[in-house]
Amino acid sequence: MGNIRILTSKVVVFIALMCCSISVHAHGFDYSVLRLSIMSEHTLSLTLTSSLDAFRKEVRQHFSKSPYATPEEFNEQLLAHIKKTLLLTGENKQIALGEGAVTLGHETSVVFRSITLPKNLRKITLTNGAVKDIYRHTTKLIVTAENTGTQTHILNKFNDFTATFFVE
Repeated sequence: MGNIRILTSKVVVFIALMCCSISVHAHGFDYSVLRLSIMSEHTLSLTLTSSLDAFRKEVRQHFSKSPYATPEEFNEQLLAHIKKTLLLTGENKQIALGEGAVTLGHETSVVFRSITLPKNLRKITLTNGAVKDIYRHTTKLIVTAENTGTQTHILNKFNDFTATFFVE
């Protein structure tokens, strides 16, 4: 009787783990996460995380005439691509991303810290064109602010990779 319980427990744990693993998007080529943290009234940080392969595809497509030869060149081209295609607007004015940094790995992150926001800004529109060329790509946008809590948006081709959210 004891062996049957142990075997049953192992089967239940195995099935539970299999169900969890089906929903995981670890380092998926067609999935990214964009975290936007509002740190004070006038500054925020932005982190875009996706697979290295997804970023490579975008850089190859947009810099095919001058392909990178080193990781440093890849980082520069990736930052240039993101600055050109990831747009933040508030009060009908584009918000500059500023200096960015790339952390290479199987899961690659691009971080922009201390993005300065206009005073009295009430809402921001974000368009993530940095990965829109990848077939069936989806971005999960997580916005965290002290005043408004956490907001989550799904960006994909159906909403043109765009979300508008309040920051007051």
